[in-house]
Amino acid sequence: MSEEEKQATQQITVKSNRFGEFAVPTDSLIEFPSGLIGFPKEKFYVVVEHKPPFSWLHAVKNPDLAFVIVDGFEFGPTYEVKVPFGDVEIDLQKDDEYAMLVIVTVRPDPSQTTANLKAPVFVNLRNRKGVQIVLDDSRFSTRFTLWAPQEKKEGEQKTEEKK
Repeated sequence: MSEEEKQATQQITVKSNRFGEFAVPTDSLIEFPSGLIGFPKEKFYVVVEHKPPFSWLHAVKNPDLAFVIVDGFEFGPTYEVKVPFGDVEIDLQKDDEYAMLVIVTVRPDPSQTTANLKAPVFVNLRNRKGVQIVLDDSRFSTRFTLWAPQEKKEGEQKTEEKK
């Protein structure tokens, strides 16, 4: 068995208050050398697939720490951000494949669920290292509403007007 094959078969157990215990291959871990904003001590995370388009970015050592995420490319061409090519921490080069993740805040009222477009997370897929970047761009908000409020149907408006 080659060294790559051994590494691919090695697993780590992640304890989660949301998902219980689960095993993941060690080569699926993502290292954040500086942590994420507000969580500098948590260096290793794993992506847990959920209901598309949502996934979880779960801390490996903290069972309480997990972020709902979406693929940043899903926001289309209006969400054009500067990719941190040349970043020393993640060694992201122009020819590297990368993921751009956006952290979502889910609220009890789904219409108030927001995405943090101001601080995307970039992951270099070659070396599985990530960094969160704060964009100096007023076009992007930390609370971008994911769903536009639904317009009331005619019957609902008339019912409310009578109240």
